[in-house]
Amino acid sequence: MTIEEFEEIFENTESELSKIDGDNCFLGLQILSKYTKNLIHGAEHDRIFSESIERLIDASITKEDVISLAKLNWSIEDECLYCFV
Repeated sequence: MTIEEFEEIFENTESELSKIDGDNCFLGLQILSKYTKNLIHGAEHDRIFSESIERLIDASITKEDVISLAKLNWSIEDECLYCFV
């Protein structure tokens, strides 16, 4: 998978936040924990930043997990994942 393919999945996948039973941020971190030990790279007022797309691709993140993150309403900024909390 390339960064462009990763970003395209996010652009073309609808959030299913209203259907989620649980905390979308925590559920996303659980997915990311399969690919990295350094889950949180920073935080701002209302969002946390996680791993870079490049590192997740290098760790062989699956297309299914990328889709799941997009459905959980995670987002991309500067080629890193973040989630509103």
